[in-house]
Amino acid sequence: MEEEKRRIWCFAERALVGLTFGCFALVSALIAAVGLKALLETASPQTVAVCLTLPCLLLAGVAALCRRTRQDAGRRFGLPLFLGTLVLKGAFVILTDTQPVSDFKMLYETAQWLAEGPVPLTALEYFVRWPYQSWFVAYMAGPIALFGADVLFFKLVNALASAFTGVLVYALARRFASEGGARGAALLYACYPGTWLLVPVLTNQHLSELLLLLALWLYTAPAAGKRRLALAGAAGAALALGNAFRPVAAVALAAAGCLLVLEILRERREGWRAVGTALTRFFLLAAAYAVLMWGFGQAVRLSGLNAYGLGSSCPEWKFVCGLNEETCGGYSKKDAQQVFGGGDPRAEARKLIVQRLSVPPDRLAKLAWDKIEKLWGRCETLEWTVTENVAEALDRSGLPGGAEQAVRVVQRASSGCYVWCFLLAAAGGAAALRGGARKREAAQLLALAALAYFGVHLFIEVQVRYRLLMYALAFPLAAAGLDGLWAVRSKLFLKMRKQL
Repeated sequence: MEEEKRRIWCFAERALVGLTFGCFALVSALIAAVGLKALLETASPQTVAVCLTLPCLLLAGVAALCRRTRQDAGRRFGLPLFLGTLVLKGAFVILTDTQPVSDFKMLYETAQWLAEGPVPLTALEYFVRWPYQSWFVAYMAGPIALFGADVLFFKLVNALASAFTGVLVYALARRFASEGGARGAALLYACYPGTWLLVPVLTNQHLSELLLLLALWLYTAPAAGKRRLALAGAAGAALALGNAFRPVAAVALAAAGCLLVLEILRERREGWRAVGTALTRFFLLAAAYAVLMWGFGQAVRLSGLNAYGLGSSCPEWKFVCGLNEETCGGYSKKDAQQVFGGGDPRAEARKLIVQRLSVPPDRLAKLAWDKIEKLWGRCETLEWTVTENVAEALDRSGLPGGAEQAVRVVQRASSGCYVWCFLLAAAGGAAALRGGARKREAAQLLALAALAYFGVHLFIEVQVRYRLLMYALAFPLAAAGLDGLWAVRSKLFLKMRKQL
């Protein structure tokens, strides 16, 4: 009887793990497909061929370079990866004189104003609506007040954060893939143009992404006993700090909750004590996150920075935008006027959400598909990077076609890389269905977080720049894809030799 129960627990765990990696592979393949569809619709056949062939050759070169890497050579790669990325991206932000525009400009100017002396941010309507932006403004105001930090300083901090994120991509991939596969995934992330284009932009995404990935790395660290529990608490702290910059921690918490279910099914075979350890670990993650987020909010309130803390006056707003058929899940001035026009914002937002969810299912399905094409299919956006002054400099540089042609070339080249990177991530999901990565916590957590991030954007506001976090979550799984392709190649060569 006991043996039968163990078989049932084992089957349930394997089925859910298989479902996780299967769904990740399908979603990654879908992202690659909509990216290819957009490229085919906007470029000539010859351009498409070039955009797909050159990245494919680059990918083959990376694979060949990394394939014979020794498994014990890990310590020799992390530092060069970090320094190389930092130097190159640092040079990129210095040479690209991107100036803050739109909300980024307003946040930077507010930070300059705050640096002159403590003032309540609620004097500006923006921070009454979106109090969670207060932390990012305070982060910029500190260096401005201390040593007169300018836009370039924060761009270089972005380059530093991006370089550290690349190292974490490598470190996470090493936990479920070979050394060569992990290096290949890290190089893909470091080289992919989409991870470069927002570095010169004063967005909160870089630090938030770094801290979220750090939380995943800490939570999946191979440790035992009290140290494992302490690392779970540290992961919650990193998650809270990242969420203070940009509220995306719900994605990681949801993924950790799903991972807990898998752990319970797996550990149940070992007894209830192991299950208790898994529950305690998740509790420490969530508790550390909740306590620190509360503390950060109280600090913002008590300091007089923002009486509303770090929350949102209308959490439903993102869903109002995300369910708007006219803007395909984008921002709408009409919605803003209706929700924030003077009444109760949350009540007005709920009315709109109920109204938009009441449409026929086929319209909701069409909206979801349109949003997938908009967020995951379009070319990388350069509107925040190639600002007016950068465009004028490119026009004066004598480049054929000027800024417009330069933007087009970068977008087309990025699209080809985008398709291959996500196809490789899909191959990683497929390889994990049977390979060693299947049993690795880090691979499971990354796949679950990527699925959560993809899923939530079916309902909330979408912008192309929001893809940045997905690269950090999905590209590490490309390491398993490389391992899988190498294994298939070896089997084919072995079969051919036997036939000869």
